Amino acid sequence: MRDTSSYTFRVKNDFFIRQQENIFQEKHSWLVFLLVMVITAAVFAGSLKLGWTNWDDNFYVYKNPVVRQADFCGIFTKPAAYNTYNPLVVASFALEWKLVGDRPFLYHLDNLILHLLCTALVLIFFRRMGISIWWSGFGALLFSIHPLRVESVAWITERKDVLYGFFYLLALLAYIRYLVSGKAGYFLLTFVLFVLSLLSKGQAVALPFSLVLLDWYFERKFAWKAVMEKALFFAFALLIGLLGTTFFFQNVYTTKDSGAIVNAFNFFEQTVLAGYAYAIYILKFFVPYVTSPLYPVPRVLQTGHWVGAATAIFILVWALAVRRRYRFVTFGLLFFTFNILFLLMPFLANDTAYLNDRYIFMAYVGLVFAAAFSMQKLAEGHPDRRIPLAAGAVAALLIFSVLTIRYIPVWQNSETLWTSVIEKYPRKISMAYLNRGNDRHEQNRREQAIEDYTVAIDLNPQSLMAYHNRGLVYLTTHHFDRALQDYNRYLALRGPYDAGGSEVDIPLSNVLGNRGLIFAQWGQYGQALLDYDAAIKLNPDNANHYLNRAVAYYQLGRKNEAKRDIQTTERMGFTVDPSFKELLQ
Repeated sequence: MRDTSSYTFRVKNDFFIRQQENIFQEKHSWLVFLLVMVITAAVFAGSLKLGWTNWDDNFYVYKNPVVRQADFCGIFTKPAAYNTYNPLVVASFALEWKLVGDRPFLYHLDNLILHLLCTALVLIFFRRMGISIWWSGFGALLFSIHPLRVESVAWITERKDVLYGFFYLLALLAYIRYLVSGKAGYFLLTFVLFVLSLLSKGQAVALPFSLVLLDWYFERKFAWKAVMEKALFFAFALLIGLLGTTFFFQNVYTTKDSGAIVNAFNFFEQTVLAGYAYAIYILKFFVPYVTSPLYPVPRVLQTGHWVGAATAIFILVWALAVRRRYRFVTFGLLFFTFNILFLLMPFLANDTAYLNDRYIFMAYVGLVFAAAFSMQKLAEGHPDRRIPLAAGAVAALLIFSVLTIRYIPVWQNSETLWTSVIEKYPRKISMAYLNRGNDRHEQNRREQAIEDYTVAIDLNPQSLMAYHNRGLVYLTTHHFDRALQDYNRYLALRGPYDAGGSEVDIPLSNVLGNRGLIFAQWGQYGQALLDYDAAIKLNPDNANHYLNRAVAYYQLGRKNEAKRDIQTTERMGFTVDPSFKELLQ
């Protein structure tokens, strides 16, 4: 028998039910849909010419062994070396790798296709929520071509956003169908889509809050059934979170950098910064005055941070105060809040996670909804303002399109990406110099790499990777004394470590192995052996460590031990110089 509360809900929301009919039967619907798709594709066409960057594209894709080997079992079950659990994203990379290898075009094309699908779903979602077809088209375009969308589409690794957003929006639409029909099948579909969204990006944990918000928006009767439905979603979100922190993440990163927000500010001050970030995200929705992969992390609280935090409180209080008169505004602001909430204070996990553009991919759906519905209401209430409002909407879309088209080429490669950050914030962001130095090192532009690493260290004297990487450049250019200084500084900053091999630590293993090479170069083979032993325990899969230790054993006259290391090296597929093997006979 049909649930009577569902029947009451349907009768009470007759207009809402009519909105669930096929939108493509409406006048102009196909025209609006095609315009939105074509304009979005045209604005982002430049992304198809982009290459790789060294900002996680290496870890996630072209240097990721599970991607290169198409190890789908490992993708879903093994701990993730990159400290996130996004198996559907990594699986999509593995499929693309099998088709095209390291050619980036297909990866960018798939990102764009997913973004187009998200845009189409946003348009449909707005229609389901009561916005007219033309203003829904405006809202969908505002969502799709906003300059803060570039990072999520142009950055291959951020496939996470467009894939989780695709399943997230489908889940919202499925849930609306469930509210209308009361059919359990749509509820089950919503849950399945929620799981798929979570397996794409953990930010999908906000979906249960969005479902509660939909219940409120459509005035669904509060009942025990509705509570139990959401409990299932909240419980699964919690389960995924616990699995992530206890199994799927190899090491949860906690920075020791004294300048990082988590170490420089107490909890209350971090909350102030979170409120400031909230206000800045809203400001940049209307006025995207700057776009950048990274933003400088503040060292002290300033007046602007307090003003931003106060503004955030005012916005939330106002959103709740107008909930009866302007339900659509309250829905939009709360949707934004729920979907950005878990990323407003990410400082415990990452010292560079501050004001990142990608965080608002789904959250901006709420702001776009409120803006589009507000303009529709103004046009309906004041017919004489329709033309100025339409002209303003078109002007905003044109401006945003130009800004987006101009920003996309920044993501061409690592050099253009990090140079852009450095030009916007000269000598402000250590990570930008570090990453550009890494790119220049790979291109054998060693002097320039050293310059970048040196600036990175000047800006952040506690940057472990800057010492690690500059030491490697010094080593390869035979500046052994400088390399040793960098490696010793790295080890001092790293502090005490477990040399027993209880867990893999590749960077530390590399530092010890390379320091062993320096000692061997100076004839200090006993000291070199100590470093080689520790390096092997920390990473037993590096064949170079065994070969280098074999050389040290030979120099010390310990041929039998050298032979064992040579045999281990060859079992690992490494070719050993025959002349050296003859010396061991």
